[in-house]
Amino acid sequence: MESNTDGAKEQVCLEKDGQKICSLYERLQRVPDRRKERGKRYQAAIVLTLLVLAKLAGEKQMSGIAQWARLRASWLSEVLPLRSGKLPCANTYQYVCDHIDKEVLDAEVEAFTASNAAKLPQAKAGHKHKWRQLALDGKVLRGTDRQAAPGRDAKMVVSAYEVQARRVWKQAQVEKKGQEPQAALNLIEQVDLQGYVVSADALHTRPKWCRAVRQQGGHYLLIVKGNRKELYEDIALLFEAGPLPDLPEQRAQTVDKKHGRLETRTLRISSALTDYLKPGWPDVAQVLQIERRVTRGGKTTCECAYGFTSLASHEATPHQVIEFIRHHWQIENVLHWRRDVTLGEDACQVSRGQTPSVLVTLNNLVLFLLDRTGTRNAATTIRSFAANPAQALALIMTLNL
Repeated sequence: MESNTDGAKEQVCLEKDGQKICSLYERLQRVPDRRKERGKRYQAAIVLTLLVLAKLAGEKQMSGIAQWARLRASWLSEVLPLRSGKLPCANTYQYVCDHIDKEVLDAEVEAFTASNAAKLPQAKAGHKHKWRQLALDGKVLRGTDRQAAPGRDAKMVVSAYEVQARRVWKQAQVEKKGQEPQAALNLIEQVDLQGYVVSADALHTRPKWCRAVRQQGGHYLLIVKGNRKELYEDIALLFEAGPLPDLPEQRAQTVDKKHGRLETRTLRISSALTDYLKPGWPDVAQVLQIERRVTRGGKTTCECAYGFTSLASHEATPHQVIEFIRHHWQIENVLHWRRDVTLGEDACQVSRGQTPSVLVTLNNLVLFLLDRTGTRNAATTIRSFAANPAQALALIMTLNL
């Protein structure tokens, strides 16, 4: 990766084919800063840039980010417009995060990742069929949970993760405990879902949610559990009876052998219940059973789950449906797990104000930038950036992402 930070002190933006193309740094400059002018020593865009830069180099806590920047004060003063040549303390980072316009920050980050998503190595490989997938799920910020005062809920966000582009498409904060389904519904109602299949777990298996996805032009794929007992029993009964001539079904299977285990997934999918379920479940087209059989160390375990989708058999093959089910878990394995472990989100001690939510947005952005490099191991790339931070700065300042 080439690193070129020449001209970094200037606003980075240009016109190409009638469209304005902006670097991440230029987009961060658009985020309104609500601090009072008096005593405003550091531009908000600079503080946000330092946060992203330090996170790309492996720093996880505010104190570590502040020290990392101060140890590189001479170099940073050369490549960033620091008025005094000094770097912020840890409290300044949090104060700036608490006073920027978070909605604008989210919008600018979403626009940046959208404009660069097609250039990701992962986006160019595989996923040849016409549907793109959004995986929807919520996540509690564990650091705020541990620090929450009695009677105060931990902070939580719900995200729509675009699987092929490996980016957070949209994100919303959950205001109170138990309001994740409503937050997810509000998020869905804001976006155009043409060409997308939205997958979600059983918490979101609600007629109103299904209707919203279809009204926005998308398709849904949902898991059914005990919270929808009657629906669960109807689907289970169909597949327990086995294939019957008057109840046709299709099948697909995948087999993976890695990490010392053999995993077989078998999908059975049928349109036999479509007319029966449609009065209560808008546009349902097929119901499904997914069986996961894992053999490790001579021991075999078997799990069975049920679900349904608005995709008809002519719109997606059984192999595509089983692919959607598997890829749904990328929101856990590729997004949430890496935020928690690689970026230390669970261990973060910041719990007050809007800073925890701002850090979530920045963590999403950092993972997108890491994936932009084509890495298969984020921790390895972070160590590389720690040794050569100019490479990380090039991702933020340059246009050729």
